[in-house]
Amino acid sequence: MTYENLYSLTPRAFWNALDGFWTQKENEQRKEWERTRWQTCLLLNVHLPKNKQIGIKKLVTFDWEKRDDIDTYETTKQAYERYKKLKRAR
Repeated sequence: MTYENLYSLTPRAFWNALDGFWTQKENEQRKEWERTRWQTCLLLNVHLPKNKQIGIKKLVTFDWEKRDDIDTYETTKQAYERYKKLKRAR
């Protein structure tokens, strides 16, 4: 980003750009760690018998995979159904 671009941004646009930058960096790090886990799993499974091979998530589960606060389609659909029932009750 050039100085001209930087100083032409509003504070809101600046923070949005900064948030996007850090999100991109975090996603790159996640990809690297997932690639390393995948490679390690393959290298270990080559030396193990077929019935004792290790799954990728059994080897290492990352913090971002453990989070339960991420809405799935099913929980979003259930929340929408509750909203529709409340709307009809009024």
